[in-house]
Amino acid sequence: MGIKTSLLVLMLYLVPQADLKTVNGEVIQIQNGDTLTLKTDRDKLHKVRLADIDAPEMGQPFGKSALRLATDLAMGKTVRVNYILKDKYKRLIGEVFLPDGKLLNEEMLKSGLAWHYRVKNPHSSFLEKLEYKAWKKNLGLWIQKKPVPPWEFRRENRLPSPPAIPKNMDYDLFLAYGLLGNPKTRIYEWPECKGYPKNPKGYINFGSLLDAEILGYRASRRCETDE
Repeated sequence: MGIKTSLLVLMLYLVPQADLKTVNGEVIQIQNGDTLTLKTDRDKLHKVRLADIDAPEMGQPFGKSALRLATDLAMGKTVRVNYILKDKYKRLIGEVFLPDGKLLNEEMLKSGLAWHYRVKNPHSSFLEKLEYKAWKKNLGLWIQKKPVPPWEFRRENRLPSPPAIPKNMDYDLFLAYGLLGNPKTRIYEWPECKGYPKNPKGYINFGSLLDAEILGYRASRRCETDE
């Protein structure tokens, strides 16, 4: 059943033959450093979650700074959003192109006000470099000695169960699902499985069971399912 990993540069997740979609509109609200709402010329509203980055939550240090930067860069602007998937909240998970052609996703990383959200495979070396440069210069949140990643800040005491299908996936909980696939054995498992890998280096992150199955992975026999 599923994964949710891909790159937005013609493959936001590892879903085969995913169709890139585009929507244009005016940004009418900025919820935080990685989420906004735009209105099309037909007055249709879309909530957008910036792909491949994760900005500090509002209750974290630099959460308000990330909100201010996103507001300065995008509020009231007409933008283009390239996306492939929507998550369970109907948010478009995509890249936001500003009027000057720059990517809002990248601008947040460059300023040190977002982390590279490593959920696609392979990871984007370009985004990794942007994050590294911001860290090297102590920009934004990187001035902290031990900054807490937003996905860790959001983590609850009880890990969420991985969704069966992509449309039920919460993009913000992608890493919290802990749904991992071993490229060598083509087997996937999650934290509730017995013998779950403690050092998952080289594994692939999935966001739903279905996508893993589509890519030829099968669930470990050590995992219990509802089926």
